[in-house]
Amino acid sequence: MLKFRPAHAAPFLIAALLAGCGGGGGGGGTGGATTPDTSPALTFSPSTVTGNVPAGLTLTASVIASVTRPNDFSNTTKVTALVVDSAGILLPNVQLVQDSNTQYHAVLQTAPTLAAGNYKGSFSVRLCRDSGCASQFPGSPVALPYDITVLPAGSGSGSFSAVPAMPLTASVKSGDPVAAGAAVAIATGGDSWSADSGASWLKLSATSGAGNGSLTVSYDASGLAAGTYTTNLSVTSAGNTITLPATLTVLQPGLVLGSNSVTFNAINGAPIPSQIVSLDIDNKLTTTWSAASNTAWLSVSPTSGTTPATTILAVDATVGTLASGSYPGSITIKPTGLADRTLPVTLNLTPATLLSSVSTMTLGGTYGRDFSTTQAAQPLKLTLNTSTNSWPWTLNNVPLWASATSTGGTVNAAGASTSFKGIAANAPTGSSTGIVTAVAQVNGDSVKNSVLFVINKDLHKLLPAETAVALVSTPTWSRMTRTITVNDNFNSFAGMSATSDQSWLVAGVSGNQLTLTADASQQLTDTVATATITLKPSDPDVVAPEVIRVALWKGTAAPSASASTALPYTTVATDPLRPYAYVHNGGAYIDVYNIYTGLKEASITGFSAHLGDMAISPNGDALYVVDIDNSRITTVSLATRAISGQLPLAAAGSAATRIKLIHPNGVGMLVLSDGQLYLTATNARLTSLPLSSGTVEASADGTRVVQQTEGAATIQHTTAKVDYAALSGGTLFAAKLASASHGSPGTLGQDLWVSADGKRVIYAASTPKSCTLMDGDSLGILGYMPIGDAAPNNVTVLLDGSIVCAGAARGNTNDIYLYDSTGARLIQQYKLNTAGKALLPRQLAASGDGWILVGITEDGTVTFLPVGP
Repeated sequence: MLKFRPAHAAPFLIAALLAGCGGGGGGGGTGGATTPDTSPALTFSPSTVTGNVPAGLTLTASVIASVTRPNDFSNTTKVTALVVDSAGILLPNVQLVQDSNTQYHAVLQTAPTLAAGNYKGSFSVRLCRDSGCASQFPGSPVALPYDITVLPAGSGSGSFSAVPAMPLTASVKSGDPVAAGAAVAIATGGDSWSADSGASWLKLSATSGAGNGSLTVSYDASGLAAGTYTTNLSVTSAGNTITLPATLTVLQPGLVLGSNSVTFNAINGAPIPSQIVSLDIDNKLTTTWSAASNTAWLSVSPTSGTTPATTILAVDATVGTLASGSYPGSITIKPTGLADRTLPVTLNLTPATLLSSVSTMTLGGTYGRDFSTTQAAQPLKLTLNTSTNSWPWTLNNVPLWASATSTGGTVNAAGASTSFKGIAANAPTGSSTGIVTAVAQVNGDSVKNSVLFVINKDLHKLLPAETAVALVSTPTWSRMTRTITVNDNFNSFAGMSATSDQSWLVAGVSGNQLTLTADASQQLTDTVATATITLKPSDPDVVAPEVIRVALWKGTAAPSASASTALPYTTVATDPLRPYAYVHNGGAYIDVYNIYTGLKEASITGFSAHLGDMAISPNGDALYVVDIDNSRITTVSLATRAISGQLPLAAAGSAATRIKLIHPNGVGMLVLSDGQLYLTATNARLTSLPLSSGTVEASADGTRVVQQTEGAATIQHTTAKVDYAALSGGTLFAAKLASASHGSPGTLGQDLWVSADGKRVIYAASTPKSCTLMDGDSLGILGYMPIGDAAPNNVTVLLDGSIVCAGAARGNTNDIYLYDSTGARLIQQYKLNTAGKALLPRQLAASGDGWILVGITEDGTVTFLPVGP
């Protein structure tokens, strides 16, 4: 905004002189790189202020100020103009009227105190950057000359003045012939006066009069071309003439648009709403027009018409496949007979966003075994924020170990879906990762989203349901064949073959069933023959880490009655493979008895004193015994009956320490009753299981471990799930599943058994006088198996599924009860105790073939009791 303010002797104020000046940022700066233009910043019309006025009166004159270089002020918010009137010619009551952005009028009045005489000089107009005028704009100061004659007082017949109500300036559009006029008040003191317009376009309502009066000035632009016209209105009285400058600006009609610029802000690839722009002629004339775009992505519709009208602007980023960014364009509108108008248009495109429903996708499942044909597909959904507009997408770098239902298509905001499965054969064992990149091509943009793919792959194995097979051949008892189910730990069995390392044992395969058939004719009587079955998977991705041990006892005769030892013992364990029982009395040796003959065959020595609980590996390879004195587990190779290793315990063992050998996922582990867990292959300690103390049992596959407290008034059961996978160098998966307390009448827990699948648990407790059947998942009680007057303290299950519930009984009372596999039907009763000596807790075990029970009574006697076939 340009402001004039008084300065020196006779200043005047012109406000907002340059408000709204257009144009670019031209010169006028103090630090520009180019030399500023020093030609005058303003021009004046008339170029010199002239006139005659009697002394004591005021001369009124109008001056037009035009800005010569609007660019000098385009980036300036305030301009101060100082008019220096050092001679005191003017009154400080300047009036300002804006005609256009670059043209203004000022009304100047001389001071009535001027003495008669001729006054010549120049007013100095300074254009300042600040109110103190410390710095001026280029072309400043500007001189405004004046030549004013003050006549002697009384040179006329009276006071004479001609004062317009407003400056005699007007602007009119071409085609609008009449502009508003202005009144001029005339005072002559009674003398007559005459007026002359000086131009035909300046119309006067009166050209003469007498005394005080007035006339009206009007403007007629008829027939005038666009431009600026100047003249003087002369009013004469008594030989004195007052000159009033008059200006008429005839403006070319112009096109007026509803917007001076149009901007489209949009997501690249999404629908872009069109915009409407109105157009008209500023004086409401009707004319035809045409419009055209200067760029392919911008269109206008309609492209022609008659004013007034509206036109629609539309953009299409697919034209030229625009990438995200800012693009300038314009629409040129050409009205017939008028100046063209250019409408700037800007298109701002931001990249679309491609999102995926997951940031990480894991294949193979938690354990790295979910690769069967029925494996759950992992879904992946892609969405693109382009509304209903769809764009092509592809997946890059999909690992060979992943298969996708689709790796490409089109996607929009509604989304596109694909799903993935793992391909075990293409993945290494362990955990592998890969980055899969989804790419959507949106016009000139490639928008991406990356998903981390992880595949867990356990060692792919064939796992036989049993790894130790006990066969027997006697004249009356004969078990010469067994069928074993072989499972694929990925649940995708693809075939196998099997070989035997002994001619007397034949292995037949049908699907995943392995049938072993022995020929005892090649064996000597009262001997044990052993063989090893090796599995070979048909799928090269599969291994069979476990062999199956087979032992054949060929006896002269089957036992017809129980046999007892002469030595006292406290602890017994039976071989799942060979016809042997291993017993000790808590000392420093273990005796080996043949369960069919009842005869001692050998002693295993080399231990420290005070042995505790014993357990045998599921395949019959090794016997583990608690070395109480040395806080360790001693390992015995049952093939050589020699000590094969020592496993130091993290916490000391005792007579109450119970141990169990399990092999979840075919990985051998040793579990202690306090939860300590070790890998048997390396003796490496694993994270402890959520156990406390008491009897420990497990399902045949080792994945379900159950613990029962011993000897307490309330029986506490705890179940845990155990698994082990070849991930990250070996990963244990263990979690507590359930826990339950069984109060009265269930007290003094003694022994425990878990079914092969972990779904059933049977426990023996001093009360009630029944073995109790529980659900393995919930630990809820399902039923009872009474055993007369005996207090249950042993439970085991034979090879055919028959349940043995035994207890402490006195006198002639039976102490062993044989139930069918459901526990609902009692099959047989047996009496093991002699001379009133009751069966010891947890000291009744079955032979590998399930036909002999081995028990220890309170007197230390070991009894071999035939119960089959």
